[in-house]
Amino acid sequence: MSSVCKKLSAFVKNRKAMWLGGFIFVFFISFIIIGKISLAENTPATAAGSQDAAKNQDIINQKLEQIKNIQAEINKYQSDIKEKQKEGKTLKNQIEIYDSSISKNQLEIEETKANIEAAELEIKQGGDKIDEDGKNIEKSKESLKNFIQALYDYQQDSMLEILMSKQNLSDFFNEVDSMKSAQSKIYETVTELKKEKGDLAVKNQELEANQEDYQNLINMRSEQNSSLEDLKQQKNEMLKITNGQEDKFQAVVAQNQSLLPSIRAELRNLQSLGGSIKFDDAISAAKYVGGATGVRPALLLGILRVESGLGTNVGGGTYKTDMNPTQWSAFEGITQELGYDPNSMPCSKKAKSYASWGGAIGPAQMMPTTWLIYKNEVSQIVKKSPPDPWNITDALAAVAIKLSKVDAVTSGNYDAEYKAAGMYLAGNNWHKYTFYPDKVMYYADLYEKELNG
Repeated sequence: MSSVCKKLSAFVKNRKAMWLGGFIFVFFISFIIIGKISLAENTPATAAGSQDAAKNQDIINQKLEQIKNIQAEINKYQSDIKEKQKEGKTLKNQIEIYDSSISKNQLEIEETKANIEAAELEIKQGGDKIDEDGKNIEKSKESLKNFIQALYDYQQDSMLEILMSKQNLSDFFNEVDSMKSAQSKIYETVTELKKEKGDLAVKNQELEANQEDYQNLINMRSEQNSSLEDLKQQKNEMLKITNGQEDKFQAVVAQNQSLLPSIRAELRNLQSLGGSIKFDDAISAAKYVGGATGVRPALLLGILRVESGLGTNVGGGTYKTDMNPTQWSAFEGITQELGYDPNSMPCSKKAKSYASWGGAIGPAQMMPTTWLIYKNEVSQIVKKSPPDPWNITDALAAVAIKLSKVDAVTSGNYDAEYKAAGMYLAGNNWHKYTFYPDKVMYYADLYEKELNG
């Protein structure tokens, strides 16, 4: 009887072992088959997605090539203008400078339009890739969950029971090795998932950077359109004054009469606490800050003028409506420390024509978190704490600090000032937006003449 029981027990154990072994075999085969089916199901969509991405990238590359060609033409006009400015001041020469400036500005508008289109494509491509990666991560997580559950169910049987069910010790150890291999696979999958999540976070940051660049481009296009009209108006005004005659032009030049609209009206759109800034106050502030930091006052005024043009809605927004919520805490801290009601303090409005936040504050048009970076240094310059981003002197101090981070700016080096002006708008991406430093240096030149009488 006992021999029958032993045989029966061995049969049961062997049967269970066969079942467990069969389960693992079937599980792995099913896992592979399911993976293949899933891959087969997704292949058309993936292939189509890859084709769309490739096509999208081709269009982006074409846009970048177009931008490169436009930039080459812009550089030619820029060189031409510089050469003509060195020549004698004649009516013919001045008309040619205006014509070259108008053509250059038109090309800059075309360049910005191409940059906007490229940015839109890059944002879409980045968004699509993020969506695709997110879906892949969710699929991997689901497969991993099922595999871990199956492995857990298998491991509920004791090692002793599995050992007793084996005919040979080698079978037992082979099964244990398979189990360890499966556990190792789970670890590798988890590690890969963590990496994919990290890559996804980086792609999200890149997408946000592209969206910020897009906002800068939109703002820039508006300023470029205005600048083009100004140039045309100035040319017509010069021709009207001189009646197209060289002798009349020379008479105007001899009398030291300006052929341009008074630059004292150039800062008329600047706002602080909702009110206009007087040009004389801006000059006084720029001279003070320039003396304290070594940054040329005319350069500070140039930044201020262009920032007022780019931020045409300075003072027109409210933080709860127009500011990214990630900036709210910094904004509330700044206003409360100054004794202001955050709900009544102005900030730039977010644009209606595209999805992007406003929220820049004061004449320098800095985001609240950016202002906090320079806050302590501003206090040392203006000799008060806390400094006020809506105050013209404090705002220009922050501008000067940011500009002075570029080497040689405080020595008045033109190339350094040009680079610093570009970086003020777009950081290390400033090469993409040369119109901005072009405009800053144009106005800085006018203000330099004004400051020198």
